[in-house]
Amino acid sequence: MYLTTDLEHSVFHTPYRHGFRKLRILTGYASSAFLYHILENYQDIEIELIIGMSRRDGIPRWDHERYQQIVNENPRISIFYQISSPPIHTKIYHWYTDGLFDDSLTFVGSANFSWGGFRDQHELMVEVNFPNIDEVFAIPTCLICIEPTIEDYIRFTNIYIGRRGRVRQRPIQVVENNDLSRDVSLYPYVDLPLLLNNDTAIHERSGLNWGQRPGREPNQAYIPVSSRIHQANPNFFPPTQQEFNMLTDDGHQLICVVAQSNRKAIETPESNSILGRYFRERLRVPLGTRVDAQDVIDYGRTSVRVYKIDDETYFMDFGV
Repeated sequence: MYLTTDLEHSVFHTPYRHGFRKLRILTGYASSAFLYHILENYQDIEIELIIGMSRRDGIPRWDHERYQQIVNENPRISIFYQISSPPIHTKIYHWYTDGLFDDSLTFVGSANFSWGGFRDQHELMVEVNFPNIDEVFAIPTCLICIEPTIEDYIRFTNIYIGRRGRVRQRPIQVVENNDLSRDVSLYPYVDLPLLLNNDTAIHERSGLNWGQRPGREPNQAYIPVSSRIHQANPNFFPPTQQEFNMLTDDGHQLICVVAQSNRKAIETPESNSILGRYFRERLRVPLGTRVDAQDVIDYGRTSVRVYKIDDETYFMDFGV
């Protein structure tokens, strides 16, 4: 049977529900946001991931850093990059138990290990089983992502904003691949206000002050997203509760989701205090305390500009 819809349910949810825990993946491309999603939803999973197009097309720096963090913190996860030519464009997902062919499930098709493969594009997968599966994964020319010499083999792409002067006066550029400079206006963006009433007030128990109520961790916060933003840009942000990377102008990366009723919030699902601590540190507000409207005004910027780099990567500019 050809699988064309709800691929995550077929390729991940059903095998996991039937007791499989070990998964080998060979994919042309991958994303750290999708890996985070899989690890959060299938918490006992063991993954060996090989990214086959890494030598030819490179790896985004933010994905690489997240992969290294995951591998260093989770001994059940291994991530490898193909370091020689020709590149590998295969997409294959092999669930197994103790390496036994008779107790395995294999899916092949067109879906990369990313939100693009499992959500944003029309892809096809099919279940197959052949006894030479180990030959498929016997790739001698790949290195684990935490190998100290990995940068000798793989080109890592990056994005940053080069600043000149104040926010509203500077030309802004995005630099990719360390050799290609693009004006950031090539990317769509939205401006998300952090204050209310023409920048004269702030949310008292929501927004940056979401945790300022009894029983909550006081640093909890979210970025408000008005219904007007969604109405004007209905496809700008991902679906509700689906993880994406938020890169920041000061070099951080956050795993975020759009959440709450009417999709009114951008949150950090691992802990909503991550976002609150981030903004308090940038605003120079003591951790755990209330953010006042004047704190934001004194900082010099009362909104964040969020650029959409692709369907699972965004860039937040809060620089002054």
